[in-house]
Amino acid sequence: MGIIKEKKEFSIDNKIFTRDDILSLIKLFGKLSFEILDKSKEIRYKDLIHEGWKELNIKERDIDTSYSKLVFTFYDNSTYSGTLEDILKDYDILDDKKIVEIDFHFFEHGLNSQFLIRIKQTDTDSFSSSSYVSVEGEDRNWVTETTRLVKDFLSDCKNQSGFVNKFQIPIMVVTVIILVFFMFNLTELFIKTNLSFPKIIVNTFSKHLISFIIISSLIGAAPAFFIKEQLKQLFPRIEIQTGKNLYQIKKEKKKKILIITSEILIPAIISFLLRLLMY
Repeated sequence: MGIIKEKKEFSIDNKIFTRDDILSLIKLFGKLSFEILDKSKEIRYKDLIHEGWKELNIKERDIDTSYSKLVFTFYDNSTYSGTLEDILKDYDILDDKKIVEIDFHFFEHGLNSQFLIRIKQTDTDSFSSSSYVSVEGEDRNWVTETTRLVKDFLSDCKNQSGFVNKFQIPIMVVTVIILVFFMFNLTELFIKTNLSFPKIIVNTFSKHLISFIIISSLIGAAPAFFIKEQLKQLFPRIEIQTGKNLYQIKKEKKKKILIITSEILIPAIISFLLRLLMY
């Protein structure tokens, strides 16, 4: 009967990863990988001795059966891949471009251990997260401890605001209501002041108010959906904060939030003023 492997997986959601977080994660990835690799080498060394190898003939390549790779994908779809040592020696790569995906992959044959971390900037609503951690191997203690340490690390990372994802439907509903109220007051003002207005709209407004509200809601749904999508882009469920223009990106983010807020508040304020003019 073969040795049973232990496997643990969990998703990463609503997190912000800074440059320092990524560096810390690289170091943790290396520490945990080297830990199981040392055990694997020791087992492999004993197996070779048992097979009749002489100690002087055993080289590092004979006992190291591991594979490790770190890959960064940037905003322009270019990639950078290297070893743990490469990146820790020269981590300016984290400052040069905006990173949108990080993949850490470690595998060793001795204890059939595999350690995978994937972090992908995304605003998807899918329940199957594209950012996750997977740990497996024959050493159950290593699998359990590795999982615990990575979870502890992630708990220390800053949480992304979950407001937009949690309240995206109410945001759309409130936006539609504000726009319907705005169109209602504007139409009523045009009718009362005898301004030129399409007759079909006047008739719909005067005789079929429910139809007017339905039509206005359908018209307002498009900008409401657009506003919701804009907010989701500003607060992705997974956000990786790297690159030379990080400060400028944060500044633009605040500016866009102000614009979106204005897109909602201005119609509400105008509607209120229109009611004052009519009464």
